[in-house]
Amino acid sequence: MAIKQALAVQVMETATNGKVAVASLSEVTNGWVALVINGAEKKVVCVTQGECPLSAMWAVESSCVQGGLQVDIMALNANNAAVVRRFVKWAAPSACGTKGTSIGFSDWVGAAGGCVAPLFAKKQVKPVLAEYSAADSGLLKRNFLEAVDAATWGVFETGYKEGYGANAEGLKSEEDIVKALLYGYSMIGLDCSEKINLQIEKMSDDDVAARYNDFPQEFRDAMQGSYLEANFQVGNEVIHFEPEQLRRIVLEYGEAIMHAQFIYNSYLKNTPWEIDFELLASKAGKLLSPQEHYLIANELQRNGIKFTSLALNALEEAQALQDDLPVHAAIAETFDYRLSFLQADLALQNLGAVAKALKGKVHFKLSSVLWLAAWETLIEAEPELAQELRTYAGLPGATPADLVPQSEIGKAYALSYQILLAPEAGNFAPQVKAALATNQAAYSERISVLVGSYLRTL
Repeated sequence: MAIKQALAVQVMETATNGKVAVASLSEVTNGWVALVINGAEKKVVCVTQGECPLSAMWAVESSCVQGGLQVDIMALNANNAAVVRRFVKWAAPSACGTKGTSIGFSDWVGAAGGCVAPLFAKKQVKPVLAEYSAADSGLLKRNFLEAVDAATWGVFETGYKEGYGANAEGLKSEEDIVKALLYGYSMIGLDCSEKINLQIEKMSDDDVAARYNDFPQEFRDAMQGSYLEANFQVGNEVIHFEPEQLRRIVLEYGEAIMHAQFIYNSYLKNTPWEIDFELLASKAGKLLSPQEHYLIANELQRNGIKFTSLALNALEEAQALQDDLPVHAAIAETFDYRLSFLQADLALQNLGAVAKALKGKVHFKLSSVLWLAAWETLIEAEPELAQELRTYAGLPGATPADLVPQSEIGKAYALSYQILLAPEAGNFAPQVKAALATNQAAYSERISVLVGSYLRTL
């Protein structure tokens, strides 16, 4: 006979002396699992009767028998997060696909918990609660597993069942891609920038032509037939290639295109679950031109590579992006993928206008929102710590109202995590996390206000 829900809650609370987070309560085979809170302490508790597949998988801290029911009490660790993701399906990340709008967040200190997901309830926007890059993982010495686990526990505690994503972005090594897949990430972001030949732009036309002529005649004929003998209508825009321009694009981006094909075919083509493949094929200080964008998309599609989004750096080339947005949007629409904007919170003032231009098919990376909310909380509630952080990072004084993401002072505070949270630099992460935990209600309110200001534009 199945265990009644009310009985499961009673047994959990009796065994732990805590309070069940009712939203987390989930029925599993022959039992129930939930998050139980006792003061500042949180545990996963599983109550079972008879054989339950989870029993052998938990990393159990303590067990007891209550009224003939087996009670296992567990810490919120990586092993148990993986078990929750496997058996409580709504607590696991899921792919966003090529349709709709999503917003990603980077929780640099792992303190946001379940503050973000509930803000998306009944919204036509999907949250990506772990937007974590290889570069930041190395800088902060915080691995990809910690980021997706933090998202898992936040979703589980709040009972958010509408779906969320987890993006391992900026990946360059095959090792990191394999790890992200094993950790259950729903989006793999491949950074091809190191495969882009930056030297081509410095070469003369004659030198470019000479190097291009090293390719076999058959290949050159195929490229000419594909790109020089027609114009390409994308929406209301027309893409045209000049011979010299085509040669430069092939030499500059050819290796990046081949690398993306290799990674997709080796690791992503046959995954047993749906996964998003995001491609970053930009280089610092330069936005992709429409011709570069079109050729990359066309070559990947012709070779059977299915990517769901192309990432553009909104901060570095905000004006160029604004000028060329209609044609980039038209290319993405033509090849059926979304555009994804890095550092969107620092560069784009009106997400709604951009989303409208892209017909709602867009991913915004709001990587600084949670950190700015943390700053606002510390300035108000922990002024001494805030001043210590400012002094170390060389930041000017500021009030919460000054931390507008698109302002120069807002950007300075937003990017200060690279100095303050890195173990090899300031190493303030433990202090900041403890302070935010002490002021959790205030931090949650700041997050709600900041995230809500973006959601209202969509």
